[in-house]
Amino acid sequence: MALMERLRTIASATAVGAAVLLLSGCGPTRYEGYESGIDDVLARQIMAFEDPLSSQLHQPQVDEPEPYLAALSGMRWDGKASTASDLDLSAGGVVLYDISSTPFSTDVSVFIASGPRSPDVDGASPSEVYTCYRVEAEFTRDPMPSTGRTLLDDCPEPLVALLPEDAAFASGDVFDG
Repeated sequence: MALMERLRTIASATAVGAAVLLLSGCGPTRYEGYESGIDDVLARQIMAFEDPLSSQLHQPQVDEPEPYLAALSGMRWDGKASTASDLDLSAGGVVLYDISSTPFSTDVSVFIASGPRSPDVDGASPSEVYTCYRVEAEFTRDPMPSTGRTLLDDCPEPLVALLPEDAAFASGDVFDG
């Protein structure tokens, strides 16, 4: 009987602790919006991957869906949890996933990981950041496709699981500017 009572006490304390963390806003670090306060080092590392990709996404040299998708730099992921471990994000990088196209449009989701903080600073946290968003492109007879970006609130768990435990999410608008 005493064992059951003790287990209930532990479970109750755990639930209360989780509720306090949730209500106090403690938990994983997240950066939202342009004035997020993100670490400059990690922001620059993300932008080193994002800037060239943004040019490819929004100012492509081709005007048809299939060549547009083929010209995008980054690792491709099929969205299966079992294949995520095949991706090497140890130095950061771009992963393209959830890719689809029609004769007149494309959709592609983008995951970008900063890679480890460089230079490494003892005790600096988070050690890495990541972001994700979706880009839609419509191809008409204009010289350039019309593109739009949708910010995502979360990134696929199999990709996040490849990063250090203290890696922090940063909304795509953190890097606008």
